[in-house]
Amino acid sequence: MEALREITPFLHRSARLDLKAVSLTHVLGLTGSKDGILLLAQCVELLDNLVGLTEDESEPVRKDAVLALVNLTAEEEAAGALVKQLAHKLVPLGYAAILDENSKLSDPWSMVLCNITRPEQLVEAVLEELLKIEHSIEKLTTCFTRINYNKQKGHLNYLGPLFSNLSQSKRGRDIFCDQTTGLLSRIVPFVHHEASIVRRGGAVGVLKNVCFDSTVHDWLLSDGVDVLPFILLPLAGPEEFDDETNDKLPVELQYLGPDKRREEDPDVRKMLVESLAQLCATRRGREYLRARGTYEILRELHKFECGTEGGDARVLAACENVVDVLIRTETEIGEDNLKTLEIPDDVLTKIEALNKESD
Repeated sequence: MEALREITPFLHRSARLDLKAVSLTHVLGLTGSKDGILLLAQCVELLDNLVGLTEDESEPVRKDAVLALVNLTAEEEAAGALVKQLAHKLVPLGYAAILDENSKLSDPWSMVLCNITRPEQLVEAVLEELLKIEHSIEKLTTCFTRINYNKQKGHLNYLGPLFSNLSQSKRGRDIFCDQTTGLLSRIVPFVHHEASIVRRGGAVGVLKNVCFDSTVHDWLLSDGVDVLPFILLPLAGPEEFDDETNDKLPVELQYLGPDKRREEDPDVRKMLVESLAQLCATRRGREYLRARGTYEILRELHKFECGTEGGDARVLAACENVVDVLIRTETEIGEDNLKTLEIPDDVLTKIEALNKESD
């Protein structure tokens, strides 16, 4: 700790370039281990200077400073320290770098913002800083949806999980479900983005999170957004259906060819099935899903997940949960909105334990 205090002044922007470079190399080395990160997280002045170096006149210094922040924020303790003490500096700097189409550091900055929003308890503080900037989420969405936005070959894929993290909170979900901005309709097409699992998984995460709010289900399933095809298409494989079944399916899923590939990543498949589970919360949602061939798609997915090649036990369990609801009649279910059911504490404890095991 004493050694860190000694090098802290040399991490200030006003320090000599050679001293900054050597000190920053030492800090970067420490961020390679959890113990080193936890040690750095206790030095608020050092963290403050490190954030300041992201605006240094020297490009190598700026780059190393941001990379150090990427490593630091990967650990929840350090991410919490940075957000608590320096969110007012960190968030605007990251936002500005991402918006700058000529920035060479937009990708690592995207990772920093993604990392500091991963812990749910930090989301509100980061959102607060973002919302101080006019139309910030809308502008970040433009960066995300405009392929090749960055002119320095930055991909901005990590904006996907950033949006997913922000949608963990009610406030974040409300932002993405704002019908006047149409943000969700701009993001959900990327659930089919084959070039990047990070971008694709982020878009699916947003979709899953907004489905938690049953008050927007009617809107999500309406022609205005129509999320069901976006959920079902990645879950579908090359299976052939008869004409009657194809007529039930959304147009996007009708008569898929033999080369149709199912989503390869089990985590993404699991999130998609969990989205369907949330849409089953209301009677209207269940009836809508049944009428549009959701059961038939899940039936084939179930066969795939039972297979030895590519199947996943967690996805299988999630699939069975949804199928169990869809095959029951509404008389058997006996509730319009399953989210309003009172669940006994002992049953809730068992459910939570099972969920942890499946994760």
